[in-house]
Amino acid sequence: MPKLNLGHPITLKPTDHAVAVIMSDSNEQPLKAADFSPQSAHVEVANSGNQRPNWLIPGVIGLFVAAIAVFVILPNVISTADVTTPVPSEASAPSQQSSANSDAPAEQRSPFAEAQQQKLRKLAQDALQVVLEAQEALQEFSVESWAPEGYAAALVLAEAGDEAYRERLFVEAASAYQDAAAALAVLEDSIPERAQQARLKTLNAIEAGDSLTAQNQYNLLALLEPGDPELPGLVERIAQVPQVAAALETAADAAERGNTGAAVEGALAAQAADPQHQRAAKLLTEYKAADALARFRRAMSQGYAALDTENFKDARTFFTKAGQIRPGAAEPQAALVELAAAQTAAKLRQLADTGKSQELEEAWTDAVATYEEALSIDNTLIYAQEGLKRAVPRAELMTALTDTLEDPERLVDTRALKAAEAVLADAKAVASPGPLLDAKIVELQQLLQWAKTPVPVKFISDQQTDVTLLRVKRLGSFAASELTLRPGSYTALGVRNGYRDVRINFNVKPDSRPEIDVRCLEAI
Repeated sequence: MPKLNLGHPITLKPTDHAVAVIMSDSNEQPLKAADFSPQSAHVEVANSGNQRPNWLIPGVIGLFVAAIAVFVILPNVISTADVTTPVPSEASAPSQQSSANSDAPAEQRSPFAEAQQQKLRKLAQDALQVVLEAQEALQEFSVESWAPEGYAAALVLAEAGDEAYRERLFVEAASAYQDAAAALAVLEDSIPERAQQARLKTLNAIEAGDSLTAQNQYNLLALLEPGDPELPGLVERIAQVPQVAAALETAADAAERGNTGAAVEGALAAQAADPQHQRAAKLLTEYKAADALARFRRAMSQGYAALDTENFKDARTFFTKAGQIRPGAAEPQAALVELAAAQTAAKLRQLADTGKSQELEEAWTDAVATYEEALSIDNTLIYAQEGLKRAVPRAELMTALTDTLEDPERLVDTRALKAAEAVLADAKAVASPGPLLDAKIVELQQLLQWAKTPVPVKFISDQQTDVTLLRVKRLGSFAASELTLRPGSYTALGVRNGYRDVRINFNVKPDSRPEIDVRCLEAI
């Protein structure tokens, strides 16, 4: 707070009731006292660098001490110095003062009385000067606008001093002036606290959205502390009060309707208008928390709705979103555990249904894979254990049937033929073969019948080539030879010294009479 400047030169205004005359040995010097009546003179705001003189309060106290010295100590000193001058007793002091304050001309008073009168007048004038300087300093702060009653009371004391001065009761005048100066000093000392209260009320009014009160308290603060660096910021905040109030009202209405997102937007708008607004910041925090809770609950509800329909992908998305809204919350974690269990149960049900469908379709190899997958998830599943017992032998039988039917040429080999007959026997032993197995059985029976029907085959050679029918027998050298062979694929090998070997592959089919020429013709 800028200090009062009591060191300015003062122009005293003459009045019709506050004029005193200072008398000396040679002439009279008039002293013009200030008019203490409340006035509407123009008041300038003191600069922030002005300071009140340090001697103001000590000066007031010094005046009291000087008055005592004049009345108690000075008479004793003078009485000892001048034995010709009558020494007044303490009891006669009032009469002396009365005599000294009489209206007798100066030439009719003694030099001692005149000197004493001059000292008392000077005491009153010094006290008056302190009052005038304090008055001027307080007027620079427009004291009439914030302490009219206290200021008026101080002026009343000063006017009492004027009355005593006019009656030449200088001690009483000095005492009254000193009381007025003390009263003005109390007002001056109250400026920091008043400024603090004005600042607090300004801020409270801004928070409450009361533009009028905020502006009035700001005006008072500007008078009391014109150099306060916070004043420009307060002006901007006061200007934004209507916008902040409207935004907060919109946010409150939205929150009451349960539209927490709109409430957050309103609080954000209020905070953008006045970033220092504490209530807007508090409401923004509350609305954000309410909005987060609403979004959290909505995500959890959507997750459970998806879980009920076994839409596991969406359920996981919603539960994960809920966890992101409220990190560390127990509900999303529990929901994800529940989701995993539901997914497992649904997977096992799906595998059970798939296994049954595959059995009905006689896709036994696929059924084996399905039941094995189910047991990998839960090895205690009864349906998967029993399904695996059914599917494994049927899958193996189906594989054997398929392999035999896809490679009929192998049946030329006796061992392959016997193995095929064993597979056919196993297939016929199945209690409920199903359409696909029945068809395979019929197809294998026809293939075996075909493989067992002999076909005459004629071989021709040059009697020089040694012929061998691979996997059947050695025929030797001949010009013509005939064998009865089962249908299938065969290879005839011809060997002759000095000639390159020949290899002839041929097929034997039912109802055919093949003729095979085997001879080595290319010399080495």
